[in-house]
Amino acid sequence: MKDVLKVTGENLQIKKPDIKKGKPRKDIVGIIEAFFVRNRRRFVYFHTGMFIALALLLIVPALLPLPADDTTVLNNFTRFAGFLIWGLWFPLVLLSVVFFGRLWCGLLCPHGALSEYASKKGFGRPVPKWLRWGGVPIASFVLVTTFGQVVGIREYPMAALEVLGGTLIIAALVGLIYANGKRTFCRSLCPLGPLLGILSRLGAVSFERVGRESKGYPCPTFINTAKKVASSNCIECFKCVNPGVPGSLHLQIRRPGKEIEEIEKRKPDSWEVIYLFSATGLALGAFYWLVNPLYVHYKQVLGGILLGAGLGDWIGWSGPWWLMVNYPAAGDVFMLIDLISVTSFMFLCMAGVAAVLFFLTALSALLLRKQAPLMTTITKLGYLYAPLVLVSLVIGLGLILFQSLGAFGLSRATIRMIQGGLFATGGIWSLYLAVRLQDGLNRAIVPSIIGIGFLGYAWYQALF
Repeated sequence: MKDVLKVTGENLQIKKPDIKKGKPRKDIVGIIEAFFVRNRRRFVYFHTGMFIALALLLIVPALLPLPADDTTVLNNFTRFAGFLIWGLWFPLVLLSVVFFGRLWCGLLCPHGALSEYASKKGFGRPVPKWLRWGGVPIASFVLVTTFGQVVGIREYPMAALEVLGGTLIIAALVGLIYANGKRTFCRSLCPLGPLLGILSRLGAVSFERVGRESKGYPCPTFINTAKKVASSNCIECFKCVNPGVPGSLHLQIRRPGKEIEEIEKRKPDSWEVIYLFSATGLALGAFYWLVNPLYVHYKQVLGGILLGAGLGDWIGWSGPWWLMVNYPAAGDVFMLIDLISVTSFMFLCMAGVAAVLFFLTALSALLLRKQAPLMTTITKLGYLYAPLVLVSLVIGLGLILFQSLGAFGLSRATIRMIQGGLFATGGIWSLYLAVRLQDGLNRAIVPSIIGIGFLGYAWYQALF
């Protein structure tokens, strides 16, 4: 038997481990795989620890006074908690996907774990059709991201407790109601789930079927493991991995980005591309309203229109803290005009960016003149933007982390060079994927290059 074999129906060339005779692998990947399989029953300790840690980071700061301006992460717990959540937690979770896939989701995420544990004690009702619709995760991301902006989730502990604690309660309730032993929340409602899923296709780790034999294993995210070809919904819980058992899935180390390069054989999903385009635009809007003068001009124009309509008293109303920013002691109070301006500005950015990327991707698809349906080619090409989006979000969400590097002696110029290097890496990686997905350098690649340049410029203006 050759050392590689073709998987029936998927045309994937995968290195064959020594499991044909029922023997577990002895290489480093096999050792890692065996370690996680041997200890997967102990994952509950990690889940419990992460749940307690998140609860402390959310509840304790909410009970403390707002920190004074001269406090730091070293002498104030609220700032320390904010640094852990926004400076380390979120950016490193995104970055970790490139190296470890969605191991975070399976091993550490308190939301997913709570949903799964609740489902084991719950009603086990079937997941309704509307909850399985591909647009639900997009709506969840839009709602949570926009609401987080208007209540000041990054600045105020009460807002962080409201949003992150609220999603924790929703995860538990969804688990309690639907699908016994599953993670319905992760598959259908997690705001970050689809983003991590898309980025996991860039990852260096995957769980693959090997050989012609395949077997279905219970999967908490509803994957048919007997036919699994995509990484996007795999949370790496190791429940489908049983070394030495024919038909088991196995841990594979691969070249980062390989799954997107062969996306035609890896179950491309148009909802993922719609999410990628929309989430990129919404995230840009979230950065732009904070730093770009364009937002100030937009708010003035919108305010003038509403005043002209006789709504002056209405737009000057200030709501409670759980609906919009309202912290008089910190000199930060939103009026209704702020809420309307921020949300509508973010929605316009989302629609504008998504429309530009879709148009340019469709143009590339038309120029390629593939026999496949146009939307199929658009879906395939849409994934090329994933690396640039990844590094942009890591730099944007990790601003606190990069700023803290100054405490370790790094100059501002050095920090900006690191950020610039990461940003350039994302852009070059996207260009590389554009070449691979469009069968080399040809005229069809021009719209994709324009799209990468457009997205790179937009993020550069927001981050640098």
